[in-house]
Parts: sequence; C-alpha cells; structure tokens
Amino acid sequence: MRISGSPYIVDLSRTQAVRQTPPQPAGVQGTQAPAKVRSLDRVEISPQARELQKLKQDLAALPDVRMDRVALAKQNLQYGAYRIDPGAVAQSMMESYDAKNLKGDAA
Repeated sequence: MRISGSPYIVDLSRTQAVRQTPPQPAGVQGTQAPAKVRSLDRVEISPQARELQKLKQDLAALPDVRMDRVALAKQNLQYGAYRIDPGAVAQSMMESYDAKNLKGDAA
C-alpha cells in the first residue's frame, strides 16, 4: 500500500529498513556510498512448536492401513478364533451413520 498526497511517499509494504550513512564533511568530494540495508524480520520457533512439527512429520510417515493388524484379523477369521455377528456390524454402521447426520444438521 502506498500513501501519497503529501511531500513524502510512504511505502508500507517494505520489510527492510534503510540505514543512512552519516553525512560526509563538506571538504570530501565524490559520490556518497549507497545506503546500507538491514533486515528487521526475525522468526523464532519455540521448542514446543519444533516438537509438534516433528510429531506431525512422524505421523505423516505412518501408513494409513496397519498391515500387521489386517493380517492378524484375517488369520483369526480364517481359523475361527472369533466370530463376527453381521447384525452387530450393521447396527454399528447405522449408529455411525446417524451420528454423522445429526452432527451435519446441527452445523
């Protein structure tokens, strides 16, 4: 954003400050050295934020499907270690569906 209409023009989008060199004595001839640019931006990341970032990366590296658990469930089903009640599965699916729809209606 620029503000104009006065003898000064202010550029608010600048992220760096200009530091002027001290004026040279009148007896010295030649061109003046260019202004030095000094950055004022600085970012510090807290230890908690670093730990959270590492945990997010570790979580992203995990697979979506835990194949070891799938293999164990298949093995248990194959050898009859436990029996699944289709009615209980259907009831659980309907309850889950109803819960999702009730949340959607409240929003």
